[in-house]
Amino acid sequence: MSKIKLLAGYYSAVRNYLRTPKGNHDAVDYARAAAIIAGVSIIVYLSMKLLLTG
Repeated sequence: MSKIKLLAGYYSAVRNYLRTPKGNHDAVDYARAAAIIAGVSIIVYLSMKLLLTG
C-alpha cells in the first residue's frame, strides 16, 4: 500500500470520527488543553525571562 493511500485512509478515519458527537467533544477538549498548555508555557517563559534579566 502506498503512503498516499495510507495517509488518505487516516485522514478519512479522523474526519469521520470528528463528525460524531464524541469526536467533536474530544476535539474541543484537546484544543482547549493545548491552549491552556501554551498559555502556561508563555507565562512561565516570560516570568523566568523577567526574573533572570532583572
